[in-house]
Amino acid sequence: MKYEYDKLKEELWKNTLEDTGASTEAVALALHRGKLTASELEDAQHEIDMEDTLVLTDKQADKMVRDDIEEMVWAFTPSFLQAHTGVDADAIEKIQEMCEGANEPLKAMIKDFDWFVEDAVRCDGRGHFLASYDHEENHVQIDDIDYYIYRRN
Repeated sequence: MKYEYDKLKEELWKNTLEDTGASTEAVALALHRGKLTASELEDAQHEIDMEDTLVLTDKQADKMVRDDIEEMVWAFTPSFLQAHTGVDADAIEKIQEMCEGANEPLKAMIKDFDWFVEDAVRCDGRGHFLASYDHEENHVQIDDIDYYIYRRN
């Protein structure tokens, strides 16, 4: 019986993915770690399912970082908020004493929220907001699709 090596590899890979139930995101995480084994794929998928690690496309990461920033406006430095609201930093500090309760009033004061998000990401990077464990953004590309990896726990 004659076998074609490339077809065998492809079939073995397909069976491994089916057996482990691994998503493309799990493959990206396993590739990032440099361990593309069935065991690593299972571990990666578990971390993604438990949301200990996020594996997102660029568009997904942009949306998630915007959503996260929207929920934490109150925690930004008074000087950064002053630059985006025109309100004196001392007044912002007083408002921030309300902690999470200050979020909506401060958000309403921001002149251009799109620019606020863009500026925050430009200053600190998406990893600062999405990777609560180490604040790192890691990148893997599979078939011309970029995946960004954020460790949360």
